[in-house]
Amino acid sequence: MPEVSPVCSLYSQCLCVIQDNLEHIYRPTPKPETGSSCSISETTEGESDNNSFHKIPTILLEEIICSFPREKKLKNFNIGFLITPELKKLIIPNLCRYSNYNEQYLNFRRLEKLQVLVMQKTNVGDSCLKIIGTWCKNLRVLDVNYCSRVTDTGIEWLILQSSELRSTLRQLLILCRFVTKKGTKMALHHFSALQVIENRNIFDVLVEVVKSAARVQSRPQIIKFPFLRLKIRPAGLYRKGNFGLVVGCCPGLLDLTIVVKKGLTDSDLFCLTNLKNFRLLRILGLKPILGDLNRSRGDEITFDMGIAPVLKVVGNSLKVLDLLHFEVDIWTIVKFCPNLTSLIFEKHCESLSALSENEVIQLRNEKGRVIFGDLKILECGFNLSNDILFALLSCPLLEEVDISYCNALTDEFLQEAMKNGILKNLQVLYLIRCNLVTKQGLDALLINGNRLAEIICSFCEKVTLRNVYDWYKIARRNNWELFLEFENDETERTTYASYSSASY
Repeated sequence: MPEVSPVCSLYSQCLCVIQDNLEHIYRPTPKPETGSSCSISETTEGESDNNSFHKIPTILLEEIICSFPREKKLKNFNIGFLITPELKKLIIPNLCRYSNYNEQYLNFRRLEKLQVLVMQKTNVGDSCLKIIGTWCKNLRVLDVNYCSRVTDTGIEWLILQSSELRSTLRQLLILCRFVTKKGTKMALHHFSALQVIENRNIFDVLVEVVKSAARVQSRPQIIKFPFLRLKIRPAGLYRKGNFGLVVGCCPGLLDLTIVVKKGLTDSDLFCLTNLKNFRLLRILGLKPILGDLNRSRGDEITFDMGIAPVLKVVGNSLKVLDLLHFEVDIWTIVKFCPNLTSLIFEKHCESLSALSENEVIQLRNEKGRVIFGDLKILECGFNLSNDILFALLSCPLLEEVDISYCNALTDEFLQEAMKNGILKNLQVLYLIRCNLVTKQGLDALLINGNRLAEIICSFCEKVTLRNVYDWYKIARRNNWELFLEFENDETERTTYASYSSASY
C-alpha cells in the first residue's frame, strides 16, 4: 500500500512557520526624506546585530532561503534581512519577478564566500552583474536564466569587473532574450574554466569561433573547450559539417541535448562515437502530427541508421537516454544500453532493429532476466506489446512511470503485474490516454505493498473524477501520503493531496 504519512519533523515545522510568516517578521523601513524602502546597504550595524536570522547557522539560513515559495508574492518582505557574509549558496526566489525588488536589495559586498548564485526569472539587470563581478570572487555557478533585463552589456561588465571569475566560474546560465551571440562569445572567450554555458546561441557561436581559429593563416589553432554539458540547437538550419565541428571541440562532454532540425542527418551523428564516458543523450525530434502517431517526425534522423550505430559504441556508459518523439526498437536499446537509469521514448517498432532476428529472439526468451537492472524512470507507451510492457515494468528499481496511448495497459495486465510482485518501488504513475484501464485495475496498486505517492490520470476515458475522489477518501482514511491529479476533456485539472489540508 502507499506509505503512511510520516510525522512532520520539528525542523520541517519550523521551516513552514517561517515561510508562512515572512512578511510579518521584518518589514522594510521607509526613509524619512523619501518614504522609499531601505536597501541592505542602508541597514545600520545595530539593525544587523538585532537580526535573529544572522545568528543561526549558515546551512540553516541557506535552507530557509531555498524554501521560499517560488511563485508566491511577498510584497512586504525585504529578502536582504536573510543575507549574511557567510552564505555559500543563494537562490533568490521569484518574488523579484512580481514586485519592485531589484539588485539594491542584494549587498554583494558581503558575499565574497558565495559559490552558487541563482537569480532565475527575477528582474535583476546589467548593473547587478557588474556588482557580482566586483565582489563575488569565488563564484562557481551563476544562473540568470530568463532575466529579461540582462543584456550583452551585463556580460561585458561581469567580465571587466573580475579577473578572478575568469578562472573560477564553472557554470554560466544566460538564457536571456537580450543576450545575443556577441555576449555569448564574450563569455566563451573570457571564462576559460566554463564547463556549462546555457544560451540559445551557443551552437552558432562555437561554430564561428572554431572556424575563425582554423582560418588563422600563420598558425591555425585547434580549440578545445572543457564543456561537460551542451545543448545543440542552431538558429537556422544545420549546415554540413558544423555538428561534427562543435562535438569535436568538446571532447569531454558527458551530457548532450540535440534539437533536431532540417539539415541534420544520420551520418552527422557518427561523431558522437568519439565521446568517452558519455552519460546522457537527449535527441529532441519534432512532435508528431496531431492524430497521426504512426508518423515519425525525426526529420532526417532515424533510429536504425543514425541512433542505433551510436548506441552500439557509447551505449554501455549511458545512464539517461531520451528519444521522445522517435520510433525505437527496445531490444536494440536493451542490448546496447544495459546500465540506463532513465529511458524515454514514444513508440516501439521492431522493424528498426539493429540486431539480428536470432539476437531479438534470445533477448525475448531469456526467462527471469531483468532487462534494465538500474532503471528508475520510464516514459513510453505507444505500440507496446504485453510482454515488452511487462518486461519494462519488471525493472526492480523503477520509481517513476509515464505511460501514454498504451492499449497493452489493461485491468487484467495490472492485476497480473501485482500478482507477480512487480512495481514494488513505484512512487509516481502518470497515465495519458490509456483508455482500456479502469478503477478496478488501478485499485490493485492501492492495496498491494508499494511506495506509491502520486497518481496522475490525463484523458483516460474509463477513469473518472469520482474514481479519483474515492481514492483520495481511502488515502485520508488510511493516513496515506498520496497525491492525485485528474484531467479530461470536460473538466479542468483537479488535484487531491491526502497529506495536505489545502486539498479539501
